[in-house]
Amino acid sequence: MAYGSFRRIEKVIDRFGIDVKQADLFNGEMKPIAPSPWLVTSLQKARRVGHVNEKERSERVVYPVLLEVAEENENQITIYSGRDLDVDASNGLNGECDFLMSLGQKPLIFIDTPIFTVVEAKKEDMEHGSEQCAAQMIGVKRYNDMKGRPIPFNYGVVTDANEWMFLKLENNTLKIHQKTFNIFEIDLLLGAFQYAFEDCRKSELSLLH
Repeated sequence: MAYGSFRRIEKVIDRFGIDVKQADLFNGEMKPIAPSPWLVTSLQKARRVGHVNEKERSERVVYPVLLEVAEENENQITIYSGRDLDVDASNGLNGECDFLMSLGQKPLIFIDTPIFTVVEAKKEDMEHGSEQCAAQMIGVKRYNDMKGRPIPFNYGVVTDANEWMFLKLENNTLKIHQKTFNIFEIDLLLGAFQYAFEDCRKSELSLLH
């Protein structure tokens, strides 16, 4: 078993005893962020060239968006691509993650305190992607607990490169944002990422005091 083996949200609920609900993750406070000319050009080129499989979507759309988020935060975000997050293989919490993100400039040779996981929906199946993302978010929580860096919550995103779904795992509840963001709403998508990272940053600072 591995993260990708979860194909029904009920399986995640039953195995890990979590609650799932829809919610406004941003409390009506999320502010749009204008994309840089570089990102606008990159996405325009991606649309012209096209993308028909996961690798092309990753390289031409998903990764440029994540790089923009890191740049917006003056590179105080570390992006891990295609890394294994092996926590508990017997319960399916193992395997490769498309992207993991941590606050701060971290060493790339090992994963350090991830607070965000990004899942590319295989065959553009957002529902399956959400189950895989939920499992990875549980894996992130357990990984940080094991490393002595407990965090109260973490975020996740599922995307098929066009639609982007945000999730938040807090305590024992998985909250799914009530709407998805379209890549054509890039200012709203960037604002959602920024709100989530600011939320995590405040939480991390509170743990230091």
